[in-house]
Amino acid sequence: MTSEEFKNKIIPFATKLYPMIFRILKNEEETRDALQDLMLKLWDKRKELDKCNNLTSYVITVAKNYSFDLLKKKRPRAIGEKEEYRILNIEEDGCDQDNREKYEHVHKVIEKLPEKYKTVIRMRDIDGFSFDEIKEMTGFEITHLRVILSRARTKVKNEIEKIYDYEDTGRFAR
Repeated sequence: MTSEEFKNKIIPFATKLYPMIFRILKNEEETRDALQDLMLKLWDKRKELDKCNNLTSYVITVAKNYSFDLLKKKRPRAIGEKEEYRILNIEEDGCDQDNREKYEHVHKVIEKLPEKYKTVIRMRDIDGFSFDEIKEMTGFEITHLRVILSRARTKVKNEIEKIYDYEDTGRFAR
């Protein structure tokens, strides 16, 4: 693969990979560093990339594995350390406390979903992958992905409604 082909085929993946890597590493600076290192690793493997049947799936898999490897190397976190979340690149600084709390609830609910639902809803609604890209990564047909996504969204919606219904009734019960 020439440098021009690499620029045209591989570099554009950076915008798609950033949210996924950030979700794993939960640190903006580490995410940027990881993305840069990942591009260097892919550059080193550019001759092998020409032989790859499914370039999108390969690049995303390499990125995900690399991110998890970095996460394993990170020092242990303090117990009770609060983690901030983002959904669809919404800046936390621009959110009020209520919205930030809602986003945290949504992420906690997503974490409790069955693996298949969790994976698809993250890839589609958080990382912003297209159905075609998710199909390549998971092997599920697009119609099946739509069903999984719909069910996952319904489960999240129902759980969030339970949380807020409970909070609302709890306020008036006193």
